[in-house]
Amino acid sequence: MAKQIAVLIGSGSKTSFSQLTVRHLQKMAPASIQLNIVEIADLPLYDRDLDENSPAQYTRVREAVSTADGVLFVTPEHNAGISAMLKNAIDVVSRPMGESKWIGKPAGIVTVGASAAGGVRAADQIRTITSGAFVNMPTLPFALNVGNLFGGVFAEDGEIANDALKGSMQNFINTYADFVEKF
Repeated sequence: MAKQIAVLIGSGSKTSFSQLTVRHLQKMAPASIQLNIVEIADLPLYDRDLDENSPAQYTRVREAVSTADGVLFVTPEHNAGISAMLKNAIDVVSRPMGESKWIGKPAGIVTVGASAAGGVRAADQIRTITSGAFVNMPTLPFALNVGNLFGGVFAEDGEIANDALKGSMQNFINTYADFVEKF
């Protein structure tokens, strides 16, 4: 049976490169994993006053992560960092204090950015967060960084137009699937 992977995308736009990248990864994923997008765009900003009586959106996302076998974080690089939407979801799922749903879930990191670096600074930030005490996730040692977004890596129809990117994406998702199997 395929391992269930919660995919949190740090962009709510249906036309975002993050969403497009995930659609391609879903097609490329080996049969051993299934990538399931967890909607996070509707999450209210984290507020610890809501821990006692959490909104339905908090509960839904926490349960999706709790039942997942692994987590794939996907984010655009916003101002040299992860998107506020993704950081908010990370905060929501790490609380209430002592009830983090992240702990021990194998994580993978995918970033997208306009520059050739493809969001490496955002990847570094996620790696720092996943190693923290309240998140504490084993994390695949390398990220998939999709860069040069306006340089023709995707064709107008959304297909991958760059063979190097296609190979990197396939290598990443295969390696992540193997990483999840270890847990």
